[in-house]
Amino acid sequence: MQSNSKLEKVSDHQRGWDRAQRWSLLSCSQILPSVLLMDCYKYVKGTIYDYDAFTLNGKEHIQFKQYVGKHVFFVNVATYCGLTAQHPELSALQEDLKPFDLVVFGFPCNQFGKQEPGENSEILPGLKYVRPGGGYVPNFQLFEKGDVNGEKEQKVFTFLKQSCPHSSELMGSIKHRSWEPVMVHDIRWNFEKFLVGPDGVPVMRWFHQAPVSTVKSDILAYFKQLKTE
Repeated sequence: MQSNSKLEKVSDHQRGWDRAQRWSLLSCSQILPSVLLMDCYKYVKGTIYDYDAFTLNGKEHIQFKQYVGKHVFFVNVATYCGLTAQHPELSALQEDLKPFDLVVFGFPCNQFGKQEPGENSEILPGLKYVRPGGGYVPNFQLFEKGDVNGEKEQKVFTFLKQSCPHSSELMGSIKHRSWEPVMVHDIRWNFEKFLVGPDGVPVMRWFHQAPVSTVKSDILAYFKQLKTE
């Protein structure tokens, strides 16, 4: 009984914090670009196989070259975000597209509205008990929390961003940016998405508010096109 009471207090605290942060999400993302999907550049130097990352628990160092031949879907995630409802949908995406050799990689980041404030060890419990809650456990690989923009951004995101134009010319309010320098290809908010082809080269990039159902349809259309080439 004592542990349940403690959990309820933590959950109430996080819900209150989340309500206070919701306005920052809406103020930055209420203007949708006319296009939610952008094709990446045709000629890209390098592949994701030049990069690596540590898993969320820090115990495994994953070289992305071990995913040669697979489609890899990158997304920067956050636990206490209005778009965290996409988390279970991303798990479903990986399950549904597993026959097509697609894997989903999630990268927690606290650069947008401070919506991933905890340590690495707090992220899975936050997802399970708070948001989206209900015992949710992602079935896709999560990596250590880190930056996706600015001087300390993870190098694989430097590569992804340089390989694909952004769908929106708007950078959002300056008060929501916590990095320098600000670049035109920077990620605008939590849950931006990149699809990388089986050769390790980025193929498509989606705006963060693109519904996962729309993303899935785009990917299936891409798979269909591959079969005809």
